[in-house]
Parts: sequence; C-alpha cells; structure tokens
Amino acid sequence: MRYELVEVVQTLRRQPRKLPHKLLGYARRYRQVQRFPRLERPRDDPEAVVDFAFSVSNGLIKPIQVRNELLWLAQRVAAEKPRVVVEIGTARGGTLFVFAALADPEATIISIDLPGGIHGGGYPSWKQPLYRSFAREQQQIHLLRGDSHDPAIREQLERLVRGNAIDFLFIDGDHTYTGARADFDTYARLVRPNGLIALHDICVHPRPEATPRGLPEVGRLWAELKASYATATSELVEDPAQGWAGIGLVKR
Repeated sequence: MRYELVEVVQTLRRQPRKLPHKLLGYARRYRQVQRFPRLERPRDDPEAVVDFAFSVSNGLIKPIQVRNELLWLAQRVAAEKPRVVVEIGTARGGTLFVFAALADPEATIISIDLPGGIHGGGYPSWKQPLYRSFAREQQQIHLLRGDSHDPAIREQLERLVRGNAIDFLFIDGDHTYTGARADFDTYARLVRPNGLIALHDICVHPRPEATPRGLPEVGRLWAELKASYATATSELVEDPAQGWAGIGLVKR
C-alpha cells in the first residue's frame, strides 16, 4: 500500500480538493481489476494481443511503447514461444500481458520493477493480483520488487529459473546508459545461445534544459551492441524523428 499512501499524502499537500477524486479513481480501478480475469482475452495472435493490451479497461494496462514497434517484437516472441521470460521494468503491465499471452503455455515469467525507479518504476500493490492473473495454462508469473542491479535480485531470479537459461529478456527499466549497460551485462549472460534480448527506448532523445532524472541513453548502448553483435541485431523505429521509444533486438 506504500504507493497509494504516498499518492494520498502528496494530493493532500498539493491539491486537497482533488483527494475525493483520487480515492474514487482507486475504487474504479479496483473494480476493473476484479472483472479483468473474467474477460475473454486473445492469445497466440500477436496483433490481437497487442491491440487488447492497448485498449482494454480504459488503458488499465496500456503499454508504454509505440504500437507497431511492440507488435514487431510480439511477433518474434510468438514465433519463439519462450519457456523462460524475464522483463526488467513492469510499469503498467502491458508488455507483461503481451509476453505471457504469446509465451509457451508452461513458461516461467519473471518481471522486475523498482518502486520509485528514476524512469517511472513502481506500480501500486493492488495491481499485483492483476499481473499474476495474466498467467495462462501452467504458466508461473513472479513479480520481483527491487533493483535489477542488486545482486540479491539476481540471486532470487536464478532460484526461480532453477538452472534453466532465459529464452527471452526484455530490458526496459533504468534508461540511463549506466543502468541499461548494467542490466545487459548482468542478465544477458543468463540467456541461452540463440535466445532473444530486446531493449526498449533505443532512439536518441532530445536534450531538454533540465533532466533531473537522467537523460535516457539506451541508444548509446544500442550502438555499442550493434557494433559487437553485427548481423545478430535488428531494430524497429516507427519514425526516426519521434524522439523516444524504438526497439532493438539481439539474437545472442
């Protein structure tokens, strides 16, 4: 409940008149979560799965990606049917939903998220049952709340995968160069040969006057990976001028 309490306190301090609207918003979202598991959801069809994630329940799990870029990645995930999936950065849960719908029916899926992360990390506790409800058939979804750079989180992940290599790794957490590099160096070595590693936000961002949370610089890392992996990389950027997003893919 820490997330909700912080929001309530901040609302009381800054805009006390909006507190009733904030509380009503929570009530509405709880109702959405309660009915979500009963919705008939698409699976196996990447386009239907992605469109569902973008549109269901007034954006409850709307992915923070460009739609066609995510579809491109979803098609590759569907073709691979990974049995061990790891994503760094849960956010609204949109990509977690997509990956679960398209992974192997018995997949182990682990999503790491840092409350208060510098680029939007952290989700309210009421979303945890929702995220776990994405599991299909015999899938297992594990939600790790912590810093992906923390050795304790890596150790916890290794216990969960039980010695199995990662088939698909999605890096979309700390978007600084140092943070993304650390995620790649820490978890890419756990990916099986010919497994997939995707990075979000590879576009070069415009440089505003003030960037108190650190300028996203995954594009710098992506340039290095393209030089290192050469023909084993591919990418999709919907519009070179969009100034954000873009997905890069490495076949290890």
